[in-house]
Amino acid sequence: MTDRALTFLPLAAGVLAGGLWSAVNLWCLSRALRTWLNPQATPRWRQIGWFLVKFPLLYAAVFGLVQLPGISLVGFGIGFFVVIMAAVFIALKSIKPVHSSVSSHGG
Repeated sequence: MTDRALTFLPLAAGVLAGGLWSAVNLWCLSRALRTWLNPQATPRWRQIGWFLVKFPLLYAAVFGLVQLPGISLVGFGIGFFVVIMAAVFIALKSIKPVHSSVSSHGG
């Protein structure tokens, strides 16, 4: 392998790790909020369980990932950012416009 390919591997591994971690983080957040805000009674252990998975375990995992020598911190940030921006874009696309009967001319 060439030197260029060897320097690209940690960046690619970082982008993959950051993207996967961000996707799992968003999935756990959606599950935690869904159980917490569910109008039907949800067992308290399930609500606490999702928050325990999301906060201590996922953040300990990211701490361990960025300590690995084969994962670029810049790549991790890029992967994380791409997934977050994709989620924001999808959320904004799903918002329906509100048509108001109030005149925009202020009159």
